[in-house]
This record gives sequence, structure tokens and C-alpha cells, in this order.
Amino acid sequence: MMMLILLAAMVLSTGLCIYHLNQGKRVLLAPLFIANVSEQTKRMLLGVFYFQTIFFLISTATFLVCAVALIPQMYAFSLLLFIGLNYSIFAIWQLYIASLSPPNSGLMLSLQALVFLLIGILSMLEPLMAMM
Repeated sequence: MMMLILLAAMVLSTGLCIYHLNQGKRVLLAPLFIANVSEQTKRMLLGVFYFQTIFFLISTATFLVCAVALIPQMYAFSLLLFIGLNYSIFAIWQLYIASLSPPNSGLMLSLQALVFLLIGILSMLEPLMAMM
């Protein structure tokens, strides 16, 4: 059962990685490069984009490693809680951004927030179920 929960989180996280890399480059990075801001600001925001991408990729790999029990349960417990809390914070921020966005783009941001929340819940569910 726990393996299936983590595999579901891994599948959602993989889809999120693919979406983030495809849409992010087109929707976030393309306007950034033509924006009238300093080069330092552009580089900083580009770094944030790629740091978030690396977090998504590492968390996807962590879900797989924890699902097949390649690391001890003690380490998996704290890793999964940390990842789950991060994804939950991403969900809160996405909902906040969606509330400030125009109505036509708010739906997509709300859907992204739902995916973040599902990954966060699935990630935290496994270690919390192991405590019972």
C-alpha cells in the first residue's frame, strides 16, 4: 500500500517536472529575457527557475528510492516529510498567485496548486501511516 502511495506521488511529480520544463521555458523564461530589468535580476530569476527544477527532479527520484525501500525507513521518514511540506508550501503560493491573477489564468494556477497539494499529501501520508 505504501509503495503505491509513493509511486503515485512519483508519477504526479514526473508529470510536474515535464510540465515545468516545457511550459516554464515558454511562459516564464521567454518573457523574462525580453523584460526591461537588469541582467543580474534576469540571472537570479533564471537560477530560481532551475533550482526549482532540480528540486522537482530530486524529489521524483526520492519518491522512487523510498518506494522500493533502497534507503532505511528512518531516513525516508524525514525526507518524505520535508518534501511533502515543500510541495504543500508550493500549493499555498500557487493558490495565492491564482487569487491575484486574471480569471482566465487563475484556473490553470489552481490546477497546479491542486497537483502540488496532492504530491504533498501523498508524500506526507506514507511516513505518517508508518507511525501508526
